[in-house]
Amino acid sequence: MKIVLIVFLLIISFLVISRLMFFFKAWKMKGKEAPTLHGKSQKRIRAGKKTLLYFSTPTCRACKMQDPIIQRVEGKYPDAIFKINALQNRDIATAYGVMGVPFIAFVEKGIIVKASAGVQSETNIENFFADKK
Repeated sequence: MKIVLIVFLLIISFLVISRLMFFFKAWKMKGKEAPTLHGKSQKRIRAGKKTLLYFSTPTCRACKMQDPIIQRVEGKYPDAIFKINALQNRDIATAYGVMGVPFIAFVEKGIIVKASAGVQSETNIENFFADKK
């Protein structure tokens, strides 16, 4: 019984610590210059326009929850949102500090103003584009 409890606590600790690492890495990216490795978004980022980079993978369940939200927002801002497969574009994902998906990088004036790991609400994403700062 003690061994089962210890194993359970180790698993929970690992999950909590790994999730905290994702959030710390995302927080650490804030304020850094946005890498322009992704060809499609490169021109928009260099022009200083608001850009959202959405990193996902085809097998990620959380990404499947995020996809419809991204598609709805993309309908309003079709040229500003770029979906990037983190498995096929590992160099880009690494440059943005992606440790887990879904991962969203909010870029404005060539700077990462916010980076978030996990599913983001539609309101949160729309607020980024609506904010006139």
